[in-house]
Formats: sequence, C-alpha cells, structure tokens
Amino acid sequence: MKLPHRLALKLSPLVEAARGEPLVEPFVEIGQFDDDVLVVESSHGSFLFDRLERVVKQGEQQLATFDSIQSVDIAAFPGGRGERSWSITLFRSLFDRITVARTYDDGDASVVAAKIAEVVGCRIVSLMAHR
Repeated sequence: MKLPHRLALKLSPLVEAARGEPLVEPFVEIGQFDDDVLVVESSHGSFLFDRLERVVKQGEQQLATFDSIQSVDIAAFPGGRGERSWSITLFRSLFDRITVARTYDDGDASVVAAKIAEVVGCRIVSLMAHR
C-alpha cells in the first residue's frame, strides 16, 4: 500500500529513526531569489515567498501572510543513517507551523532559513541547544 505524500512526509523522520531509511528523501534548494520573490524547492513542495503581496504560497494556495510568521525555526532530528537531519519551519503559533523543508545538510538549512527570514522580515530560532 502506497502512503499519500503528505502522510509520508509527516511519518518520514520517525520511520527513518526506527528503520534507518526515510520514506521521503529530504532535500532543499533555492529555486529563485530576486527582488520580487524567493522560491524554495524541497521534498515538501515548492514554496513561493512573494515580497510584493507579502504572502507565502504553495501552488495557488496561500499558506501565510508575512505578518503572521513570528520566526523561521531550524530543528535537528536524529537520523537513522547516523546523520542528523534539519527541518525548516515557519512558526506562526504553538500549534501552527508550516514545514518548508528537511535536509541532511546543516549549511543548506542555515542558508535557506536565513534567506526566508530576510524576505519575510522575521528572526531565526534554532531549536538545537547543543552539538
């Protein structure tokens, strides 16, 4: 039985920690970055950060306004491959987060989070206290 992509994304970190292999291979990259937009491509989809409208979209669906985003959070998760994975989320409230990406590369996570925070005009919060 094949899991729906949204469910596979949510379960992937847990399955990887238990079995050693993710259900969905994590990746993140900047698709476009200019004066008008930032596009982030990831295993979670394509996210458009529109500076003119001040909104975040995935496809045609508006996910958030820039004003509703309090921070860009980077969190570390143990990986089943012996590698830590990093998630990038938009924090709106305690129970309202939008996951933009997950990656094994802490440098990629930092660069993407910094670009998002710059465009949105918010801070970055690291949810990892130690190495």
